Amino acid sequence: ESGMGSRALRHWLLHPERNRTQAQQRLQAIALLRERGLNELRSVLHGISDVERISARLALRQSKPRELTGLLRTLEQADALRQHLLQLLRAAPSHGDLAHAAQDDNQPLLADIARQLQPPQPVLHLLHATLMPEPAANVRDGGVIADGFDAELDELRGIQNHSADYLLAMEQRERERTGIANLRVQFNKVHGFHIEVTAGQLDKVPHDYQRRQTLKNAERFITPELKAFEDKALSAQDRALAREKWLYEQLLENLQPHVAALQTLASALATLDAVCALAERSLTLDWQPPSFSKEACIDITGGRHP
Repeated sequence: ESGMGSRALRHWLLHPERNRTQAQQRLQAIALLRERGLNELRSVLHGISDVERISARLALRQSKPRELTGLLRTLEQADALRQHLLQLLRAAPSHGDLAHAAQDDNQPLLADIARQLQPPQPVLHLLHATLMPEPAANVRDGGVIADGFDAELDELRGIQNHSADYLLAMEQRERERTGIANLRVQFNKVHGFHIEVTAGQLDKVPHDYQRRQTLKNAERFITPELKAFEDKALSAQDRALAREKWLYEQLLENLQPHVAALQTLASALATLDAVCALAERSLTLDWQPPSFSKEACIDITGGRHP
C-alpha cells in the first residue's frame, strides 16, 4: 500500500474503536472488494502520490513542482477510482445509484469514500494550466511554469531562445522601412545590440535612429525598440527565473482555499488503500472475518496469529 494507506492502517491498529460499527463497515467493504474489482483498484492505487503530505506541505507553501504534478496525476486517478467504486456499489446487491448506496447500511464505508474521491475541479484547472508536464525539481532551476500561461514569461523565454531569429526579423523590417538594402542588425559583447549602416546610406537613416558608434566606413545606431530588446535580452534569464518564482508562489497561494478538500480526499484514498490491502491479505492468507457477539467473549476455531 501507499504511505497514506500504511499510516491509516497503523492508526487503526494503535487506536482501535470500542464501537463495533466501524469494524463491521470495514469488514463489509473488504468482503465486497474480495468478490469483485480488487485488482483494478490496487493497480490504480499503486501509482498515487502521498496527497496527505503534499497537502500538508502545500498549507505551509513549501510544495515542490514535482509534488504538484504528482498531485495532479493523483487527482485524475482519484476520479477513475471513484467511477470504479460507483460501479461496484451499483453492482452490489440492493444498490442502485450512489444516493441509495449512501443510505444503505450494507456499504456505507465505500459509499463515503466514493463521495470524497471527487477531485476539486479548480485545483485540476490550476495545475493543468500552470505547470509543465515534467517540471524541474526546483523553481530556482526554471522550466516549471507551462508555456502559454504567462505572456511576460513567454516573451522572456522567447528572447533567450530566439534572439537570433528576432534580430533577423528586425533586420528585414528595418530594411523594408528605410530602404537601406545592406542594413544589418548585430550584437557584440563590447557594444551590445546595434544597427549598422554604411557611410553611403546615411542619408536614409530615420530620425528615431540614435548614433551609438562611428566606424571608418559605417555608423552604428540604436533605436528605442532595439534598446528595449537589449535590456530584456541581457537580463532575460534572471528575469525569467524571477518571474517563474513569482508565478509559482501565486499558484501556491491560489491553492490555499482547497487544502481542506485535498485533505479530505487524501483521507479517502488512505482508507481505500488500507481496506484494499486488508482485502488482498485476506485472500492471500485465507483469512475469514469474525462475527460479533453481544456477550463479552471470544471464540476462535482453527485460528492462527497473523
